[in-house]
Amino acid sequence: MTFKNILTGAGFAALLGSASMGLSSCKKDFIDLNDPTRIPTTEGYTDSLSILNGVTAAYAGLQDIYGKSGSNNGLYVFSEIPSDNATTVISGQLLNEFDFFGITTSNPRLQSQWVVTYRTIARANVVLARAGGVKLTAATRARYAAEVKFIRALSYFNAVRIWGAIPLVTSEIATIPDAYTYGRTPVTQVYAQIEKDLTDAIADLPATVPAAELGRVTKSAAQGLLGKVYLTETKYSDAATILNTVITSNAYALQATYANIFSITNEMNSEILFAVRYSKGALGVGSPFANNFATASSLVGGIGTSDQFFTLHKGLVDAFTASGATDVRGAASYGTGTVGSTTVYYTKKYTDTPTASLDAENDWIVLRYADVLLMYAEAVNETSGPSAAALEAVNKVIRRSRNLPVGTLAPTVDLPATTTAAVLRDRIELERRLELNMEGHRWFDLVRTGRAIPVMTAYIAQYTIRPNNATTGNLVMIDTHNLVFPLPIQEIQTNSILTQNPGYN
Repeated sequence: MTFKNILTGAGFAALLGSASMGLSSCKKDFIDLNDPTRIPTTEGYTDSLSILNGVTAAYAGLQDIYGKSGSNNGLYVFSEIPSDNATTVISGQLLNEFDFFGITTSNPRLQSQWVVTYRTIARANVVLARAGGVKLTAATRARYAAEVKFIRALSYFNAVRIWGAIPLVTSEIATIPDAYTYGRTPVTQVYAQIEKDLTDAIADLPATVPAAELGRVTKSAAQGLLGKVYLTETKYSDAATILNTVITSNAYALQATYANIFSITNEMNSEILFAVRYSKGALGVGSPFANNFATASSLVGGIGTSDQFFTLHKGLVDAFTASGATDVRGAASYGTGTVGSTTVYYTKKYTDTPTASLDAENDWIVLRYADVLLMYAEAVNETSGPSAAALEAVNKVIRRSRNLPVGTLAPTVDLPATTTAAVLRDRIELERRLELNMEGHRWFDLVRTGRAIPVMTAYIAQYTIRPNNATTGNLVMIDTHNLVFPLPIQEIQTNSILTQNPGYN
């Protein structure tokens, strides 16, 4: 039995107090098929199996946050489409509003992301509230708590980067009226809770997990996420320290070949610290990305839709071209096709032949070792300038991008010891864009570093980008209010103490 199989079959019956469904399937599995928030908590969470299934449900909530058919498009709507990496080919799902900074507060993508985020947080809160009253070993109770604290922290980290100040809920909500007592919590307090959850989790998570549990949270995953949180808060010294802990643990390594990172036959490989896991096969827990991002039916073996929601913008393709023919990441990252008479560039990172439409195998990688190396180098550079260790961290990523051995000097591509802080800062920005393209980092990177407005303004001018790709009229405009997204209007209408972000009606 594997982690993915536990996810597939365990949830509903056990939450009702019945063990009849058991824990007995045998492929990708910590993926719950049902919504436990529809079950009164007084009827479940009464024994060890129901607590396990509560943890399962929290993991399953991450599928909704990162993208699941019938639930929510995914985090890429907020993390890639607004950036200079990506563009929308069609206006379906109103994703074009994110592409051209014309987001209306009634956009359904806002509402779905909000709902699945707080549903996942609620699942974590219920486990934390109820596990203390259930007979478990101390070690098991501590591990379950650590796992759902990581999930809660990740959910809040995504939410605070999307909306800024948000309701901070850390306990079980017993009644509907109670839910309406939560207004917006200042960003600093949300980050403080995220830090606390991850610090608590690190203390009780295992360093490694057996093969059958690949996908469950490890200590390094929590350390890596905490490093990203510190980096986002510009706590560079703290970020460097915790990220170096991941590096020196020697628990992870770059894959020798860039394309292998994303192969569905090589999931949870040596480079993956944490991924949201999916499994195809008509189980209801398949990945929608192969269909969502395909620009032609041939890319998904003729099975299901080719939605064209999310493609590379020519600006990213041009950046790969400028990086040189020896940079293998371009060929591994995108292919070229046409939609009508328009040339489009589709991502190869989520390629698969699904069992049925929106039912593919691809996991969504949340955190991987190349990201850790680049974050570490950035944190060191912003703390004290380039160091030999920081340069080596970046050089490892550069060498792998040229199919060179990562652990040996490569004078033709290595950054020299004389590299200045300014040059290293720019190079890290470029390497993050190329290395992590279409993985959900670019927009948040630009906002985090204060580069969103200058980079996007230059990009809009260079490629003459007008709203909805019009051929005439004013260019797209971006200003400080676009650095966060509007709260969904439905939530403000329902909860009178919620307020809207400035610049949105």
